[in-house]
Amino acid sequence: MGVLTGTLATGAHVSTSGRVPDLGVVVLLVALLSWVAYAFAGRRRGPLAILCLVAGGQAAMHASLGFLTWESHSHQAGPPGSGPLMMAGHGVATLVVVTVLAGAERVLFALTTLIASVLPRRLSPRPATAPLRIHVPLAVKYPATEALLRDVLSRRGPPVTSA
Repeated sequence: MGVLTGTLATGAHVSTSGRVPDLGVVVLLVALLSWVAYAFAGRRRGPLAILCLVAGGQAAMHASLGFLTWESHSHQAGPPGSGPLMMAGHGVATLVVVTVLAGAERVLFALTTLIASVLPRRLSPRPATAPLRIHVPLAVKYPATEALLRDVLSRRGPPVTSA
């Protein structure tokens, strides 16, 4: 969502205003939009929720790019991005992104359901086929020292008899 929204918003700004925004700003805004979109990933949202996300992203990109483009070309009069052509460009970009993302969501969740129906599921752990064998020493010569040294990684040092 972030990449599509950023690409189309930038394309709409370039095609309607004729000014190319700074690439660093565009990459930063796309990264922020992608981060926000990632928070909404993982569940089926539907076209209305996608429309709200994309329209919000388009509004954020329009405001940011319009302000930054206007600031870099402040010798021109007029508010940034106020033309009807600019709004129409953002509207078309929003509809294109929503259509693509809603279709991709529908296909992705249908594919996930299909794959999940084919794969076998194991609802319980496998039964034990053999008894679990644990080595337990029968007699310990020095029980206190053995208890202290049980969790030590290395037993290198003086012999136990000299301690």
